[in-house]
Amino acid sequence: MIKNSTYIRSFTPKQRKQLEKVAEEQKIKTVPDILFFTLDQYLEQRNEIERLKRIITYKQNKIERLQQQ
Repeated sequence: MIKNSTYIRSFTPKQRKQLEKVAEEQKIKTVPDILFFTLDQYLEQRNEIERLKRIITYKQNKIERLQQQ
């Protein structure tokens, strides 16, 4: 379980670069804000990816049915 006041004590160099890139692109200044932003984006993107996968599957099935005719 995550506490309301959870502290991350260290970041790997790769994680630091990723955080800095997000901060720069989104003009976010604090690490908690960056982490909350990325969490929100992850959840939204996961839903969008699932939606796109369903569309691709639907279209692929449609193509296969047309090819069989």
